[in-house]
Amino acid sequence: MSQRGRRDDNQSLRPKMGRRRLPERQHVPPLLVRLARSAPMRAGTGNGRRLRSQPGRIAVREPHALSRRCVVKARYVPMAGSGRRLAKLHLVYLERDGVERDGSPGRLYGADETFSAEGFRQPLIAEQRQFRFIVSPEDGGHLDLTEFARQFMRQVEKDTGRRLLWAAVNHHDTDNPHVHIIVRGLDRAGEELRIDGQYISRGMRWRAQEILTRELGRRSEQDLSLTWALDTGREAFTDIDRAIAARCSADRSVAVADLLSAPGGEGRACLDRLQVLEEMQLASKAAGGKWRLADGWETFLSQRGEDLEARRRLVDLVGDDASQYRVLRREEPVPVTDGVVMARGHHDELTGEMFVAIKTADGRGYYVRVPPAVAETLQERDRVRVGFEAEPWLKSADRIVARFAELHGGIYDPVRHQRALEELRPQPQNRPEPSPADRVTANIRRLERLARYRLATRLADGRWQVPPDLLRQLEAREQTHPQHRLRLERRVPGPARVPSRTAPLEPVAEREALGRVLSQELGLIYVSEPPAFRGRVIACGPTASGRAYVGVVDDRSGQVTVVARPAGAERLEGRIVRLTRDHERGLSLAVDRGISR
Repeated sequence: MSQRGRRDDNQSLRPKMGRRRLPERQHVPPLLVRLARSAPMRAGTGNGRRLRSQPGRIAVREPHALSRRCVVKARYVPMAGSGRRLAKLHLVYLERDGVERDGSPGRLYGADETFSAEGFRQPLIAEQRQFRFIVSPEDGGHLDLTEFARQFMRQVEKDTGRRLLWAAVNHHDTDNPHVHIIVRGLDRAGEELRIDGQYISRGMRWRAQEILTRELGRRSEQDLSLTWALDTGREAFTDIDRAIAARCSADRSVAVADLLSAPGGEGRACLDRLQVLEEMQLASKAAGGKWRLADGWETFLSQRGEDLEARRRLVDLVGDDASQYRVLRREEPVPVTDGVVMARGHHDELTGEMFVAIKTADGRGYYVRVPPAVAETLQERDRVRVGFEAEPWLKSADRIVARFAELHGGIYDPVRHQRALEELRPQPQNRPEPSPADRVTANIRRLERLARYRLATRLADGRWQVPPDLLRQLEAREQTHPQHRLRLERRVPGPARVPSRTAPLEPVAEREALGRVLSQELGLIYVSEPPAFRGRVIACGPTASGRAYVGVVDDRSGQVTVVARPAGAERLEGRIVRLTRDHERGLSLAVDRGISR
């Protein structure tokens, strides 16, 4: 070996002391984060599975400004409770008729042709959640959506380091062709799947943009100009509005010079948009080369866009009458009134949220957003009662918490309160009562809500600091911050009454007689002793004996049953409840939290 070669080797082995210089903007995670990422997988839960540690950040480079655009909406759905049933209904909805390019039903597909749709529909015992995505690419009509979705999901698997269980359905029934993707909560190895939140919110969209740009090329200046021209006159919140909002100061003013400094023609598009907003009385010219935006301009545009989308959905269902309907919002409450269901449909394909179109007696139309299970109980031409009711700020739990805190120096101690409740001698009850632990848990949930309004403070030891004037503050908010609750219930004929008799009937016979009357009035099948029952509560009239009852109607199965009227039944009317048998073989009623409003 030459002297020069030996000299180079020696130099290459000489250590250089000092701090290592990192490339600019390279981020080194803190020590604790690096240790957490390198830690072994934790032992699994009770089912014997091993769970991987929390996922680390997935680095994705932001795409070029001229990259193709893509919208990615994401949601995860718990599988607990009614989650599995709703997940099946979601697949049925995705595969409905008329969504493919040729008008045929949607087709569920996967990573390749070996995919089994029936196998994907099978429940997974340990699955705790599912992920749902809507991927809406720009110029989706010029793409093979199936190949695009497969490329996209291969990249997602590479980024997450997991082999995913996923399926997709293409939808061409809107102006923007898009793909619905469902990812199961377990990967192909049977391990629980978690996805980094930043990756879901940004990284997946950026990956989709990379694929689109490779396929269709970057957008040209002409493409940008056309997009901006279309957005300039839209009565909705647009990308141009986002650019304006990003440059707004605290007083809602924006400088013309600041807008014109934007790259390309974006600044000119912003100025054109401001002139349109001026015509809509949402912006005005100010001194010093500035524009000032109206208070609430973003909310107005968002709601206006929602109104137009609602009208578009209604046109196919109610025709020209769609223009007579308005979206029912909590911010603009209307009094409770009677109406008729004219149509129903899907409001949000991602969440499964539905809507019902209701025409009132005075000819007004309302577009009402409702959960899927509520919409299932309503059919066209059903008579309903709809509107907003004032919801009191002061709850019964507030009085209990305030009284306990008053006796203990302004502190609510959950442990101490539960112990005090357990020491009380239980009183005989004709119906099951919540346990002390259930009562305290409900109080804590209420305190957590009050804390969001800064009306209570959680202490480090789990106790709560309660202001001495809590009840007065809540009563004051009835005037300063009124709350409204949507009321939507299906109307039925007047309360059923048991035929009058000379002598009162025995309880069982009386309930049977009332059930038969309800069955005849509603045209439903009466079920006397259901092992389990789920339905909507309706009122029943007084009986000769003075005993009180309520009916529970299951509209889906066409059945009705009758139970003894529980305490607070007036608050349950129109709500969905579940009936089960308690240990003494009596019927127990509980509100179904998953679908009640």
